[in-house]
Amino acid sequence: MFANLAGAHVLVLVLLLALDVLALVQVWRDRRRSDVVKVVWTLVIVLVPVVGVLGWAVNWLLGKAADGLQRADR
Repeated sequence: MFANLAGAHVLVLVLLLALDVLALVQVWRDRRRSDVVKVVWTLVIVLVPVVGVLGWAVNWLLGKAADGLQRADR
């Protein structure tokens, strides 16, 4: 099954797996989100790995930017 995988393919697979794990760790460490939101993000990341991680990353970055703007307003 894995006999036809070249080094570049393995590298891409390992990179995607590492991004998935990183995203899942960040999702579950976020104290501002409810458990329901965490479960939904977990399902999205696991079921559609590339799109799920990209969606989570955009959401996470926008949340960080919004937090920064709220702090600047105070």
